[in-house]
Amino acid sequence: MATIATALLIKYLDNHCTEAEKALVEAYLQQPGSSAVLNQLLEERLEQDMAASTDMPVSEARQQQWAAAMKTRMGRDVTGKPARKWYYLAAAASLLLMAGVFGLLRTRSAAPQPAAMALQQNKAGQLKMIQLSDGSVIYLGAASSLQYPERFAGGTRSITLDGEAYFDIASDPAHPFVIHTGAVTTTVLGTSFKIDAFAGKPVTVAVATGKVRVEAHTNGNAQTLATLTAGNSVSWHAGQAALQSVNAADVAAWHKGRLVFSNQPLQEIAATLERWYDVNIHFNKPQKAKEKVTITLFAAGDLNTTLQTLAAGNNFNYTRKGREVTIH
Repeated sequence: MATIATALLIKYLDNHCTEAEKALVEAYLQQPGSSAVLNQLLEERLEQDMAASTDMPVSEARQQQWAAAMKTRMGRDVTGKPARKWYYLAAAASLLLMAGVFGLLRTRSAAPQPAAMALQQNKAGQLKMIQLSDGSVIYLGAASSLQYPERFAGGTRSITLDGEAYFDIASDPAHPFVIHTGAVTTTVLGTSFKIDAFAGKPVTVAVATGKVRVEAHTNGNAQTLATLTAGNSVSWHAGQAALQSVNAADVAAWHKGRLVFSNQPLQEIAATLERWYDVNIHFNKPQKAKEKVTITLFAAGDLNTTLQTLAAGNNFNYTRKGREVTIH
């Protein structure tokens, strides 16, 4: 039996032959034994197309199923009797048709998939900057966590915060940025602001620039708490919202270690310093912990310096042993 190049058979199956090449291939296909060569070529092509379309390894059992299917399309029964000439042409047409089906499979498999999620968890004493796929920058505070997609897809840019963070959001009016903090959501179009959202504590949103909308969600219902502009904040706790003015510059400087406390119990200030410095602060006198304090601290510096500043303005002494601090 005369032989023919495999490349020419492939051109024939892909309908790329000249009239002279087509006549040569069809004459070859009428010869005894040519069916085995064509069968092998068709099965190899089918395996490659199916593997590519599914992006999965092809098992031996699956290969046998596809081979049987091709033999059926070529007019061969299970006994292996050779097909007539026109069946070879049908097989080629069948392969082209199946290629179209595989193309559809590829299109389906290429459909947008849910974006992979990333999780950043900070320990006490850590402050990390995170840049999102849209160019937004988030400064995640100590003992806080942030869940966000590696790339944004869909109509909104949604993330979830547990703890505190400062946000500098890239403007994209067509895709609002939404921060989920328990029952409270904060929606922005492009701004910078800070959120405190620790478990068991009030959720507070304070704006440095731009505008945000803050909502509370209870029993499936959304309640707008406030639409905030620069220099304003809202706190949500026990079903109640509280609005107040803040210094926008102080909000913007939080991620640099500027901590501003206004008439807050010393115990709350101590809890903040515990997160920033990864220490434990104890009070010898419970009454001291309840005293209200107004002060600005710079937690980017040394802990002893911060404690000395706090002690000097609030009439107390402290001792420190490693990570344990006691206020007397």
